[in-house]
Formats: sequence, C-alpha cells, structure tokens
Amino acid sequence: MERFRPRMEELFAILEELSARHGALLVDLYGAPVLGDPRLWDADRLHLTDEGHRRVAEAVWQALDLPAEEDWRAPLAPAPAPGWGVRRTEDLRFAKRHLLPWIGRRLTGRSSGDGRPPKRPELLPYGTPPLL
Repeated sequence: MERFRPRMEELFAILEELSARHGALLVDLYGAPVLGDPRLWDADRLHLTDEGHRRVAEAVWQALDLPAEEDWRAPLAPAPAPGWGVRRTEDLRFAKRHLLPWIGRRLTGRSSGDGRPPKRPELLPYGTPPLL
C-alpha cells in the first residue's frame, strides 16, 4: 500500500474538497484498521460481508451525528489465524474464481454484466422512498 499512498492521499484530498464544496457528508473509512480484517470481506475480496456492511452503516449513522449503537471501529473478537497452507489455498481459490476471470474480461474487452438483462429495461421515474 505504501506505493499507492501518495495517489490515495491526493484522491482523498480531492474528495474532501468536493464534499465541502457541495455540502456532502464524507465518511472516512480509509484509516479504520478493522476494515483490514479479512473476515469483513467476502470471498471475492471486493464486497463486504454482512458484518462489514453493518459496520459501514454504523459509521455512516455516526457521521450523521445519530446515537451510536456501538463502536464500529472495534476490532473483531480474536480468532486463530489460518495457517500458511490454508491461506495459500484460499489465495488460489480466489485467483481461480475471481482474479483470472476478471483479467480475462479485461483482456477481451468484456464486462461481467455482458449478456445480463437490465434491472430496469424501461426508463421510468424513480419514486421517493418512504421515510422510516
């Protein structure tokens, strides 16, 4: 990550400036060590698990100055670290199921959504969601 830190810092500065200019709420999750816990990430290593989503939602909730239910930054309960062989097996499974297909799509100019029907095939007004 150190290699990318200058570019990330530049991106974050731009995001902070844009959010201030437009009065948008910016929730900074970057510096939260708990989000580095692999147990908060799904097998594709891109999407959050239910617990990861819950913690991010709590971070947004607290950023809105609403009463905290718990500290979303709190580390997960300790768990035995998987051994080297288990980690390598998981890495190989990840590469086979997610990384190599992604590389193949990029090389051939395809998208993971190619051939899928649209969720909203007709352009219709989007209704205002009900207030909770």
